Amino acid sequence: MKFKYSLSGTGWATCIVEVNGQKLEFTASYLTDCLYDFLRSLMLLNSFCVPKDETRRETECEWEGEPEGIIWSFELKENNILNIKAVYYENEGNKDKTKTLIKTEYPYDDFIMNVLTELDVLIKRHGIIGYREEWDGFDFPLTAYLKLKHYIIHKQKYPIKEAQGEFDIETRSNLKYDLELLLQEFNSPS
Repeated sequence: MKFKYSLSGTGWATCIVEVNGQKLEFTASYLTDCLYDFLRSLMLLNSFCVPKDETRRETECEWEGEPEGIIWSFELKENNILNIKAVYYENEGNKDKTKTLIKTEYPYDDFIMNVLTELDVLIKRHGIIGYREEWDGFDFPLTAYLKLKHYIIHKQKYPIKEAQGEFDIETRSNLKYDLELLLQEFNSPS
């Protein structure tokens, strides 16, 4: 499996995905926050990343490329197998004419590991502020990225706690851990 994602100009991102011999290359625009939507779609499948009542069996997201686009569909099946489908359309105004570019299955954890390994390089190359400047107004999807990264490394929920604040109970993570996890290196995916 191969996942490459790079910012290719202000407000443009190029992504190459190759899974089980099926390949997609697409340049998305800032019209959608495609990286956040992609990670959120993958995160919503995982009860270690979202509350059980928010967990879904199937998710979908869309990348717009002005005027073409990609609709990603994910389904988590038994044994943690991810059903992946990427459908291309030529024109936003006519999504009836589509072509399926990827339709396959892959182990969920392996897919996430490959995606996060590439995004680890991306955020360390651009930085948090640099990413926002280059992506034209959207922040790097830090929360989804950290929750998925923690899951892949530890196979457990992100360490958050509730504590009494000045007025109410507050939900807190440990900022030192958040930053250490952000900077932690991945081992290369298999």
